[in-house]
Amino acid sequence: MGDPIDLYCERTVHGLFGEPVNTLTNLLFLVAAAVLAARLRRAPAATRDDWGLALLVALVGTGSLIFHAAATKQTAVLDKLFIALFIWTFFHRYLVRVAGLGGRQAAAGVVLFIVASAAVGRLVPPETLNGSVLYLPAVAGLTGIAAWTLRLRRPGAGVFVAALATFLVAILFRTIDLAVCDAWPLGTHFLWHSLNALVLYLCCRGLQTASDRSGLRPTNA
Repeated sequence: MGDPIDLYCERTVHGLFGEPVNTLTNLLFLVAAAVLAARLRRAPAATRDDWGLALLVALVGTGSLIFHAAATKQTAVLDKLFIALFIWTFFHRYLVRVAGLGGRQAAAGVVLFIVASAAVGRLVPPETLNGSVLYLPAVAGLTGIAAWTLRLRRPGAGVFVAALATFLVAILFRTIDLAVCDAWPLGTHFLWHSLNALVLYLCCRGLQTASDRSGLRPTNA
């Protein structure tokens, strides 16, 4: 099974399903991916990277589900890998489709983001904010995306603002998980999952809308 780890309030025993709520709330990522896929099927202008991002949303949920079902150092790597792939891919496609950069320029931007993220990981103790400090580069990136989309007066700017606001609340719940454990044994990490599924959905919606293709305008979905 690998080397077990215990990071969250809900887990009180090692082994499979020691975190049932944290595990099952990852299904919301699969719901988000399914809703995105349903919208893309109705959008003739949908591209392969739209579908790729929807797939990555599902993989984020799958990786996190596996990690929380069997919390080991090995499954933690899988969890982090899928999250990183979504962030890097989303950032690259935004830089190309909305910011108007070329593919190589966008790739350079992603590399700079990775370097900055690694610097944060080295300069700040990883346990800061219960580990949530590692998501500060993502907060900075999403803030920049929302601000730039607003500056361009593109449709979808409000969606990115909503994604950023939701992400900040999600990080709050991730941060206080262990702090509230004595009063609330379930912890709050499951709310991080629940809200983050919405964040990824909104990010994909925002990208589709800001790309300003007629087939991907917002719907009631």
